[in-house]
Amino acid sequence: MKYAIFSDIHNHTAALAAMLRHAHQQGVDRYYCLGDVGIDACVELTRSVNAVTVFGNWEVSNWQRLSPKNQGWVLSLPPQHKTGCFWLTHAAPFWPESLTTLNDVIANRRNLSFGRLFPYLHRESDELWDSIATLTEAGIPLMFHGHTHRQIIWRFTDDNQLQNLIQPKITIETGDTLIIGVGSVGQPLDGPSSYVIYDDEVQVVELVRITENF
Repeated sequence: MKYAIFSDIHNHTAALAAMLRHAHQQGVDRYYCLGDVGIDACVELTRSVNAVTVFGNWEVSNWQRLSPKNQGWVLSLPPQHKTGCFWLTHAAPFWPESLTTLNDVIANRRNLSFGRLFPYLHRESDELWDSIATLTEAGIPLMFHGHTHRQIIWRFTDDNQLQNLIQPKITIETGDTLIIGVGSVGQPLDGPSSYVIYDDEVQVVELVRITENF
């Protein structure tokens, strides 16, 4: 299957619509959203493609700005989504298993370190290495995240080398552990609006840029 994985729309409805059109043209089968969606119009577009969605820090702070219908949807979102082959989260995979929804997080907000839960992984850091360790211990070779507003791939190889990659496509090799920043739809810091396509049949991740005017 081909998955479109996107994040950090931040109220930019036209950019999200352009990204979804582009993904549809690429024959994408399923959509994943990694949070920081924004206003009701962006939420509605995200929900219209049945995107499996995790919440980001925007949702933690701004969920009350949404309509009652969309508030209910956002409050039910999880902090991460795990499959047997890859994980998805807004920033890092450190969420306690007891926190299954945004509602749980809000109820326990005073006891949480949001700096730890929402780190920036575009630079080498303790949080990056801890993320790699978490994935390798779980036997998961692939994680997608947003939050940094940048497209970047960290590859930890089976001979313990850490590589920082920025290239249009990458093939996942046996023994790799990959942490992939999908970029930002609405507020990219490294170029045009961006998202990722992951094809699990050929094990290829493509970093996509949207050049359409919107």
